[in-house]
Amino acid sequence: MLPRRIETWGGFALGLVIVPLFLLGVASAVTALFEGPDPSGKTGIAVAGARDLAAAVDRYRGRYQHVPDPKQGLSALVPEFLERVPVDPWGHPYVYDSTGPQWADVLSYGSDGHPGGSGLGADISARFGRLGSRPPGYIRPFASVLLTVLPLAAALSARRRRWCATGLAGMCAFWALLLLATTVSPTTRSFLPWLSFAAGLGCLVGTIALLRRLPQAPLVSLIAIIVSSLLLQYVVTK
Repeated sequence: MLPRRIETWGGFALGLVIVPLFLLGVASAVTALFEGPDPSGKTGIAVAGARDLAAAVDRYRGRYQHVPDPKQGLSALVPEFLERVPVDPWGHPYVYDSTGPQWADVLSYGSDGHPGGSGLGADISARFGRLGSRPPGYIRPFASVLLTVLPLAAALSARRRRWCATGLAGMCAFWALLLLATTVSPTTRSFLPWLSFAAGLGCLVGTIALLRRLPQAPLVSLIAIIVSSLLLQYVVTK
């Protein structure tokens, strides 16, 4: 009985951590290849400052069901969520970058105060960290393909290997937690919160179905994971 439990829950734990580890690995590889060292430490301060502002934006969104209007920008956070809007370590104002009613980023343009650049002049994102030189365009589709290949391989092997089925359940659980945790209470002003909520529930259902060994569970879970991955990429790049 013990080996069976290890196979079941070991596979589930592997599936739960493999996606975030993969994303972290891609981010670390991009950082290592396209960023230079920062002996001054100002880059880290800028990242922390941008993330503090982004957290205030998220609190604003949680209360008002949308991010601040681009015309108001970060000033909309004062005084309810911030005492004042700070500047980055180089004395430049942080840049508010809104791409829709549910998503916004906060940027520092680095030491030169201009968009783009490299080294200490590279842009810094609250959501994605130090951007550095823009990575090649093929990295995003390559990562997308791998995010699809992982659950696809698990789904194809789910009937033959129990740990693959529970690994797929773990991947579903990760996407369910990610989408349900980041979905603000759905409103009629945007379809994205509703779609995110539905995709998160679909992944949760897929997790339960796989653990209970229900028929067609691998197919349902695979579809839910692919939809969730594409949805997240749409939200981030919209």
